[in-house]
Amino acid sequence: MIEPFVVDQIIAQYEKHGWKLRRALLSPEGKTALTRFEEGIKVHDSEIDALWFSRQSQPDSEAWELRRLTGSPFALVAVISSDAESSEVDETLAQVEDEMSSKTTA
Repeated sequence: MIEPFVVDQIIAQYEKHGWKLRRALLSPEGKTALTRFEEGIKVHDSEIDALWFSRQSQPDSEAWELRRLTGSPFALVAVISSDAESSEVDETLAQVEDEMSSKTTA
């Protein structure tokens, strides 16, 4: 079960290190437990409960980290060129989400 105060602590920890919450992937149970996010945070239906954070990694790239909210702490990172088109970003993030899902359900 996802505890909202634990999620708030995770978000605060990432923000402390310069990461910005960008997206939430939530299962039906996750949506029940987490009913609020800051304005502008995209919430997507998912089989996993996880949060996407991003920050500048190099002058020409951005790091995106997908942090699982259930089970043992686990995260995957993708580094995406700053000049990537939005479809390219979405495709890369979808691949990481698929990897997270396969590792979560395996």
